Amino acid sequence: MLAMKIINYLSLLLILYWFTSCEYSLDEIPKSTASPENYYKTEDHVNAAVVGVYNALQRTGAYAQKQHFITTDIVRTASWNTQGGIGTYTFSADNSQVILPIWVDHYRGINEANAAINNIPNADVDQNLKQRLIAEATFIRVLFYFNLIRYFGDVPYITQNTTNLDELLVQRDPVDKIYQNLITDLEFCIEHLNPKGDSEPGRATVGSAKSVLSKVYLTRGSMAKRDGTSSGMDDFTKAAQYAKEVIDAAEYQLEDYYPDVFIIENKNNDEIVFDVQFKAGGINEGNFIGMHMGLQGPKEKGGSWGNINATDFYHTMFEDSDMVRMEWNTPHVRVKGDGTLKTNYSEMHWEVWKIGKFRRYPVRNPNFNFDDHEVHWPVFRYAEVLLVYAEALNEINSGPTQEIFDVLNQLRARARNVNGDGTMEYLHEDILPRELTYDTSILPDISVVDYPDYASLQQYIMDERARELGGETKRWYDLVRWGKLVENIQYLDQHIPPGRTRKESKDWSITAGNVQPHHMLFPIPQSEINANPNLTQNPGY
Repeated sequence: MLAMKIINYLSLLLILYWFTSCEYSLDEIPKSTASPENYYKTEDHVNAAVVGVYNALQRTGAYAQKQHFITTDIVRTASWNTQGGIGTYTFSADNSQVILPIWVDHYRGINEANAAINNIPNADVDQNLKQRLIAEATFIRVLFYFNLIRYFGDVPYITQNTTNLDELLVQRDPVDKIYQNLITDLEFCIEHLNPKGDSEPGRATVGSAKSVLSKVYLTRGSMAKRDGTSSGMDDFTKAAQYAKEVIDAAEYQLEDYYPDVFIIENKNNDEIVFDVQFKAGGINEGNFIGMHMGLQGPKEKGGSWGNINATDFYHTMFEDSDMVRMEWNTPHVRVKGDGTLKTNYSEMHWEVWKIGKFRRYPVRNPNFNFDDHEVHWPVFRYAEVLLVYAEALNEINSGPTQEIFDVLNQLRARARNVNGDGTMEYLHEDILPRELTYDTSILPDISVVDYPDYASLQQYIMDERARELGGETKRWYDLVRWGKLVENIQYLDQHIPPGRTRKESKDWSITAGNVQPHHMLFPIPQSEINANPNLTQNPGY
């Protein structure tokens, strides 16, 4: 397992850190205790370098915490913890709670990836191994840049590891140029990465690269269509092509029971295309996100702080029979002081809805430590491959086809599996071992009768991405690429869903009144502009 190898290489990484890491401040660059020429010599050296690049994914501004606080129409920060205005769209370029860590930790990871990519070719190591490790580091660099351009637009595109301040005085590069570089990099990854069957859990694979490439094309096509610069059709076609290649390879499959994608007892399952691996045990590799999202209550009993919640609206997006996904993703449940659950809240109770899929309840490990958990973070899973394919086909065909419904109905069919007696209470107790029953009354298949045209099917796919992927830090990206961020957030301040008596609660009108079109990009952190006069600010900040 990749997380365990981090321990084995720890002493090597302590050396590597000094000449590949940038700290939060641009005031200084850490001094090297060893030069790259002397370090990248053996197989252990190059493995340690790439493990260090994987380790960069665990940082606070990468996939550990901060990205998950971004408020959308389905996820919101708690009213008492808006993360410097992230939850209310009152943030500025001085935001140090979320925006600065995202920028800095992504670039720290890029710098470490660049060090590996640039220096591994000089190692006296088998050529095939070198190419694979370079491809793994390149894949991670792609993830970092793909996030950055979606958050900030034009950003400095750096491919050499920095060793002095002068190398950091760079300008922003156009998004179009960076997209092309990402595509070229992912094509290299596809050529040199191992397939899933030949790779240990946690490492990038051919399927990982094809999945991300499909999403890169889908995103670029969506934004071109949003902005009216093109139809996006070439990109949609490529997105469908690469998603279909992943489907046809049959290396991944949906888990039979939706919660089993996420629970700690089922790590490295066949639905995971790529994830960030975490490991408990006091080795500084644990996952903290479940303390922000989960079933609120005492932390020692498996509860969370509730800093990240579901909107009231999110709970109403599910069909009534879609109980497993609805209750696992957005529960109205609290862990009580005695370790039992309170589940009998009324629909209109003041208790907020939670983002529940990264819950820690029930605590099964006697050595459980609330700030040292090891549930992995799913960056890409097979369910999203299916959704990318369906969305791209709808764009290509300008409307529904049977193939699209066949793909979407796989997700509906999976949701028909219930555990034990199939009740909400049984689901939240998360009883093991599973005793699954297939309930044919849940989410019957959809067809052209239900969604007869492009617009209705597009809306279904948009909503299905929320239902399936909610809480996995996908929604802000989606709303932005569709041009719906402002519209959807403001909609919640006007809409009273069926079965409810009020619109979105907890002062949502503040958020709805603040969100503006310029929020489809984040500001460049002001501290970075102060340190680098070649950087410019995004409009509106």
